[in-house]
Amino acid sequence: MTDRPNRPFVRSAVTAVKILVVVGGLVVIAAVSAWLTVRRAVSGRDVQVPDLAGLTGPEAEKALRDQGLALDLTTERYDPRIPAGQVLSQEPSPGSRIKADRKVRVVVSLGEKGSSVPELRGSAARTAQIALQQQGYRVGDLLYAYSPRSEENLVIGQDPMPGGGGAKDARVSLLVSRGRRPATYVMPNLVGHPQQDALRWMAKAGLRPAPVRRDPRSTVAAGTIVAQRPEAGWPVRSGDLVTLTIAGEDSDHE
Repeated sequence: MTDRPNRPFVRSAVTAVKILVVVGGLVVIAAVSAWLTVRRAVSGRDVQVPDLAGLTGPEAEKALRDQGLALDLTTERYDPRIPAGQVLSQEPSPGSRIKADRKVRVVVSLGEKGSSVPELRGSAARTAQIALQQQGYRVGDLLYAYSPRSEENLVIGQDPMPGGGGAKDARVSLLVSRGRRPATYVMPNLVGHPQQDALRWMAKAGLRPAPVRRDPRSTVAAGTIVAQRPEAGWPVRSGDLVTLTIAGEDSDHE
C-alpha cells in the first residue's frame, strides 16, 4: 500500500490544524474579554461632581454634560439670597465622585418672594404699570381687546390674578380694553347723490370725510358725487375715512 507511509504526516497536519483553531479561539476570547473589561472600566469610571452654585439652569446642564453627567431639575424654591434662575442646591454635593452617566439633582431659585399681586382690573393701563413697578413686578404681555362694558384703555384682565404671591421681578400680563367695537357698515352707493346728503349719512355712521376731490369735466350737476372710495359694498367701520369726488369746480361752500 503506497499511502501507508503518509499517515503519520496526515495525523500531524490534522493535529496542527486543531492546535491552531484552539489557539485562535483563545486569542479571540482574550480580545473580547479585554474589550469588555476596558468598556466596563470606561463606562463605570468615577467622575467628580462640579460645583453648580450660582449657575443658571442651562449653564449647570452644560457643566454636568462636560463631566459625563446629567441634570435632574427636581424643584424650584423662593430664596432671597439667590437670584431667580440660579442653582440653589445640588445633590450629590460638589467634589463628590459618582459613576458617569448618573444624574445630579438640583433645586433652582425663584428669587425673593414678592408681595401679593395687586388688583389691577379697572385701573388705567399706565396706572397699572406704575403700580406693578412700585411693588417689584414687571409688565409681561400687554394685550388689547374690544369690550362692550369697559372704557378704552382700562385693564379688564390680568395674569396672575390678584392676591396670589409671586417672585419678585416676576411678570404680570395685562389685558387692556379698546372700548366698544366700532360699528361695521356696508358702504352704500353714494354716486349720483348730492354731497351734503352723503356727508349727513357719513356723520351718522361715524365715518370721516377725507379732503374732497373735484371733477371739473363731469357733465352732471355741480355738487353731485361722481366717485367714492371705498366703493359701494365694501365693509367700513366707524372712524374710517371716505373720499368723495364731486362734479364741478372748487367752490367756497365746502
